[in-house]
Amino acid sequence: MSSSFTNLNKPLLELLISRNVHLVLAYTFFSFSARSLWNQSVLSAFVYLLKSDNPKYVGFLTGLMGMSQLLSSFPSGWLADKYRRDKMLKLGSVVGFFAAASTLIASQMKSFTALGIALSIWGLFWGICNTSVMALFADSIADGDRSYYFMQRQIMQLSGNTFGPAVALYMFTRLGDEWSLNACSIVISVGQVFAIPSLLLLCFMNDDFCIHESDIDTCRDCIHHDNHCDSDLTDSTSGHDHGTDEEYGYECPNVDEDGCQTAQEDMIEKQEIGDEPLSGVCCIPSNRVIPALVASSDLLAGLAAGMSIRYFPIFFLDDLKLTPSQVQIIFILSMTTVALMGRIAQLVGTKIGRIETTIICKCSGSLLLLAMTSAYQCNFSLLVVCTLYLLRTSMVNAPGALTRSVLMDNVPKEERGKWSALESVNMFSWSGSAAIGGILVGMRGISFNFNFTAYVQLFATIPLMFLCGKVRREN
Repeated sequence: MSSSFTNLNKPLLELLISRNVHLVLAYTFFSFSARSLWNQSVLSAFVYLLKSDNPKYVGFLTGLMGMSQLLSSFPSGWLADKYRRDKMLKLGSVVGFFAAASTLIASQMKSFTALGIALSIWGLFWGICNTSVMALFADSIADGDRSYYFMQRQIMQLSGNTFGPAVALYMFTRLGDEWSLNACSIVISVGQVFAIPSLLLLCFMNDDFCIHESDIDTCRDCIHHDNHCDSDLTDSTSGHDHGTDEEYGYECPNVDEDGCQTAQEDMIEKQEIGDEPLSGVCCIPSNRVIPALVASSDLLAGLAAGMSIRYFPIFFLDDLKLTPSQVQIIFILSMTTVALMGRIAQLVGTKIGRIETTIICKCSGSLLLLAMTSAYQCNFSLLVVCTLYLLRTSMVNAPGALTRSVLMDNVPKEERGKWSALESVNMFSWSGSAAIGGILVGMRGISFNFNFTAYVQLFATIPLMFLCGKVRREN
């Protein structure tokens, strides 16, 4: 490729990278850093200790937070689609500051009631912001690139989920490395301060930074036209073929004798490759089958995860007798392995398909959870039990970006806010089913709860099996 082509098309290609992408990635890191610092393991331990080692209250407060998020997510998604997403994000930022302040006060007061109110406000915040952030993020990425950028967002999320426990590890070592209400209260309070940067970033996101189809068509047309002209010059001097612009990651179409293909024809050709048409299922239109099945699978998986996700810290604290610093190290390692497996899943997805990769990962993770509980019941060493936990966590969470990219690729732009609200429903299923998990733990123990979770997660892959070979692969 000549330097003139590079200089001419670089500004055009940069049009396809919205400022919102960088803002959302930064927001994701800061948001999950703060959240994982206080909400990943410390909150469960704090409530467990506050209510005299009774695990059912952990599920009750988590369910309260999830209910608040559920009630706010669908109205927020509808408003984000009808009006502007950036306005919803600014509203969410204000709610977030109230949530952080109320949680800080509740943790210092060591009040169960005040903590319940504070977590309800956090649920309202996540219901408002999660829907708009994900819709705005999808709107700011060109078709065909979403799994890459969704994977970048997942990496930022996992990086934040690693940074938070690292800070908690340092704080617990300075506070005596013991599970106590005072130590947990201090860590929770610091977590609220860490949330401030993410709340401020929400105010800078803007609907005007989104990618529009006219921008994509103009950019592609210019790139194709310049590539054609440049290739004519190159062919006349060197005889080299043209076709792929590897420097920028865009594949240029072949040029026929009448000139360059239009961007619209190129997009249609790409969509047809690897797609098998889907007929309508029951009352679901054919063009909504893919997102409906993906959302159903995510909902079932969320329900399963919610029954156990809040009880892993209790399992480490009460059953394995691990110290706070040891628990934080496990969470740091788990996020590192998830990031690694997520990247591998994204690469494998380009080879065998995103849906097929997701099924493999989800099934493997469920079987590893069953192996972990069996190893604990058979008195295997802590190293074996914790290793199986790490492997299970990495496999279950690795394909998250793949399913979200499939969902966003198969819904129109004007509906992405509503479909993004399903992520909040999944968050509610995590939170709401925690109450069910508490009942199961109280009746049959934590191991039974984990086994039940594994079976439900296996069942959750069934909707995805109907999509094997039906979803277009990404380059």
